[in-house]
Amino acid sequence: MNFWFLAGEISFAVLYVFFLFFSLSSLREKEKRAFLRSTAVLAVLLAINLLFLVFKDPLKSWLFGGFFILTVFCAFLMLFIPISKKSIQVIGEQKKIDERDVIFARFDYQEGTEVFDEYYKRKPEYKKLDEEIRRIPDILSSLSVKKNPLLLSLASAEFDFLENQTIHVDGKVSDEKIELSPLANTHVIKKIIRYLGSDCCGIAPLNQAYVYSHSGRGPEPYGQEISLKHEYGIAFTVEMDLEMVAAAPQAPVIVETGKKYVEAARISIIVADFIRRLGYSARAHIAGSNYQALLPPIAWEAGLGELGRLGTLITWKYGARARLGLVTTDLPLIAAKPKTYGIQNFCQNCQKCARNCPAQAIPFGEKKEENGVLKWVLNREECYKFWRKAGTDCAVCMSVCPYSKPDNPFHNLIREFNTFSSVFQNFSIWGDDFFYGRFPSRRKKELLSIS
Repeated sequence: MNFWFLAGEISFAVLYVFFLFFSLSSLREKEKRAFLRSTAVLAVLLAINLLFLVFKDPLKSWLFGGFFILTVFCAFLMLFIPISKKSIQVIGEQKKIDERDVIFARFDYQEGTEVFDEYYKRKPEYKKLDEEIRRIPDILSSLSVKKNPLLLSLASAEFDFLENQTIHVDGKVSDEKIELSPLANTHVIKKIIRYLGSDCCGIAPLNQAYVYSHSGRGPEPYGQEISLKHEYGIAFTVEMDLEMVAAAPQAPVIVETGKKYVEAARISIIVADFIRRLGYSARAHIAGSNYQALLPPIAWEAGLGELGRLGTLITWKYGARARLGLVTTDLPLIAAKPKTYGIQNFCQNCQKCARNCPAQAIPFGEKKEENGVLKWVLNREECYKFWRKAGTDCAVCMSVCPYSKPDNPFHNLIREFNTFSSVFQNFSIWGDDFFYGRFPSRRKKELLSIS
């Protein structure tokens, strides 16, 4: 048995293991296309291997040796040519955003009210566009719920529950202060958040540029200036169920969104109350009409992920299918720093979310400056308009994002290689299209049905 034959067989064996691993992972994930294609690649490799064995030396040695050299060359390209990782760039002054201008706040304003008249008198540039969107039934309105009365009624119950939690986000601070070191406080907070249900938590200095300037939705009065002087933001993620998200833009996705917002609110409220009992000010920021700060940039500064082309935070572990939670506080803590995972480079070349966006609201082109940050700027009005047409919060972009694959050894291996290799990133982008489809099919998720 000569060296080249042995080296070639080892190369085949490595590829067998990789694609067998991929095939079994796809089968477990119920990804039919990926399973069939990875199995087909495995079969082709086996056929080539058997074909090589038919030939006699010296041709057989040349074939196995050539395959070994080709495999090593490709592995070298993918694993040992490092990526020049781009980070998120703050290129100018960042001004506070007025929550009254946020699209969700604008559509809380009811025609014929003083708030409605005041807002559009002050911001007439939004009136015509918003009037057009208002002609479409609102998400979870009585007309919208008729499309799927069971699931959308459940989602309505979840979001109504959230609105009832706003009275618990703040409270009295204990007169007795329990003093620990910033390191000990940080360890305790992260441990509690993990215990309560999130395994991804980070701490950032509270950048005042990410605090809203004025309240656009309750519980604070409309137009009230927001004063949030806490020193730190404790950000965390709650994973969204992959099968529920894969049903996007159908009703299961908004049920899952509501459920995870409830989980994030529960964690936030408990942690904020816990901190106040230690003698320090703390406020929970929960979904609905309660945020006083922008969660994605705070989570970015806390090292939880990077802002992607689709306009939301992409985490290393769950991709875009994660909901964020936030507690702000003056409890002494140790802040993290933003991390660069290579996601900016990946998003630059991938464009899968833009290609699959039903509203075509995600840009294909280069980044643009918005409020001092160089980023891909989402067409928020077109995005929200489709939400109302679909009767859900869509989430197609979340479901098709390659980073949103399950948190398992196979996909974590791919994520790890993507962090340091530009060649592997390109291979990964091509592979995602080939094995999962350029336009992945939507899954059906039966959650509630009448038999």
